[in-house]
Amino acid sequence: MISTRENKIKRYGSGFIRLTDELRHVPKEAITWRSKKDVWNINEVVIHLADLEAGAYVNFRRAVAEPTQRIFAFDKDLWAESLSYYSQPHEASLKLFRLLRASNYVLLKNLDEDAWLHTVYYEGHGQIALEDLLDLYDKHLDKAIHEIAATTELFNKLQGKA
Repeated sequence: MISTRENKIKRYGSGFIRLTDELRHVPKEAITWRSKKDVWNINEVVIHLADLEAGAYVNFRRAVAEPTQRIFAFDKDLWAESLSYYSQPHEASLKLFRLLRASNYVLLKNLDEDAWLHTVYYEGHGQIALEDLLDLYDKHLDKAIHEIAATTELFNKLQGKA
């Protein structure tokens, strides 16, 4: 019988496929289109996801190797501005996301039961279990995919394609 955790890990591992499935529906012109001045475009969302997955790479490993410690968090808006997300193409970030997600998936699916008892301190969330951290990263991806779909839908509607 497959456990709930195993299902969560499989779902996490399917993140790249879920993301690229959604990106296939995005017209090329919509990648850098912005629905509002202060809202990220799809290109910026994908770059952010790669940065977040790089953080997850470190955080999952820290949770396993150094339990109870503070893990990496960053100011997404500061990173987007300082790292010029708006002027970078998303393709390299998408490839990076794929590799990092695959590596994180392999780590998570091969962890001993004892590692799942570990906790870490995550800014804004307090002391959380490793499985809670997994949930946070997966929910963040779901939210991003929903934002991509909503942006694409609005773009198509305004273009008369919906």
